[in-house]
Amino acid sequence: MDLSQRNPIENVFSTKDEKISIAGWVQQVRNLGGLRFIQLQDRTGIVQVVLPKKKVSEEIFNIDFQEGDIIAVSGTIVSNDGAPKGKEILPSDIEIINKRTQEYPISISDKIETNPDKRYDYRFLDLRNRKVAHIFEIESTAAYAIQQWFKDNDFLQFFSAKIVGSATESGANVFEIGYFDKKAYLAQSPQFYKQMMLMAGFERVFEIGPVFRAEKHHTSRHLCEYTSIDFEISYINDQRDVMKVLQGVIGYALDTIKSSRADSLEELEVQIDDQPKEWPIITIPECNDVLTNEGKELDLYEDLDAEAERIIGNYAKEKWNSDFVFVDQYPWKVRPFYTMKDDENPRLTKSFDLLFKGQELTTGGQREHRVDILSTQAVEKDFKLEDVDSYLQFFRNGAPPHGGSGTGIERFVQKILDLPNIREARLLPRDPTRLHP
Repeated sequence: MDLSQRNPIENVFSTKDEKISIAGWVQQVRNLGGLRFIQLQDRTGIVQVVLPKKKVSEEIFNIDFQEGDIIAVSGTIVSNDGAPKGKEILPSDIEIINKRTQEYPISISDKIETNPDKRYDYRFLDLRNRKVAHIFEIESTAAYAIQQWFKDNDFLQFFSAKIVGSATESGANVFEIGYFDKKAYLAQSPQFYKQMMLMAGFERVFEIGPVFRAEKHHTSRHLCEYTSIDFEISYINDQRDVMKVLQGVIGYALDTIKSSRADSLEELEVQIDDQPKEWPIITIPECNDVLTNEGKELDLYEDLDAEAERIIGNYAKEKWNSDFVFVDQYPWKVRPFYTMKDDENPRLTKSFDLLFKGQELTTGGQREHRVDILSTQAVEKDFKLEDVDSYLQFFRNGAPPHGGSGTGIERFVQKILDLPNIREARLLPRDPTRLHP
């Protein structure tokens, strides 16, 4: 067989042709005396190849198949109500392309549960489980949709440095690295560079790229490396303008997944509910009232913890039938120095979190663009001005009012699919204990 001319397995179930040639790896072999079955898999799906002893050549029937072998099959598509999706292949020719040389170190089916850490050790095999593969196909769809929305709405895509000379937010969760004879850090976000691009006059910019956090947490929602969806826009009135953009891009990605990945969602037994036209907004003071009514006491100027986020998420679902809710006016105490303070209460800010199904998905808001105030706030947050001078330089030659946000794509996919751990939505998870593969 000319492998470059092979058909994707999904064509078995859609083509009107009777003959087909496919290739993939053997996912399962069953021997029933005079009848053998092979489950053959490629990136598009799984098909059953049937080998009745009386209908195939002796040579084909006696081929020694094992899970993991790469084979090419040419044959006839036949109907069988007992086969997956009602069709299977009766082969006229089978060629073994390559043989497996070791036993599988993990299970690639749902019949045997493998420890997650061992699965991540062998992620290339773990992905042969179609349910695992669907996660990353959906994640890819999300990324494509997000890029398309930004393109359609006149945003410039840019690519920022990931080795930086100073911490973006704080020194507590930053990775320090050696950079020749200097200290350097892995970027916690592209925040400074997004703002630099606005000061250069681009007005609407976005980036999808890696960020690094030295998080020592071993939780279901934290990673040391993840992919962030960042955007920044100029000439805003306040943080509500940022919220509108965020709802546009996240809503578009969600609708795209719902329409173009319906089969994947069905196989994962996930349903994406319709959302209200306008996502609800609740301020931090209003949140505190809701939490108090639910028996949760939280200081007005403290961050929401995981329990508080769940309570607010449930409240939004019950009151507005929305999986999304903006929590506005976050406390200054828990926000970075470049955040703009609230006009009426300087202990609050013009910043927000977007919660998705009761978990923080996005942090965003209006940035402080007045360099004198920005310098004061940097000192207030214990930064030395000389350490952030290159950042402050952006604002000394005219800076428009602006804002933006950062969203973790892994958390987005985790909550869409209701995955128990964010590591399930990260191809190669990095946490305090994982550095391989």
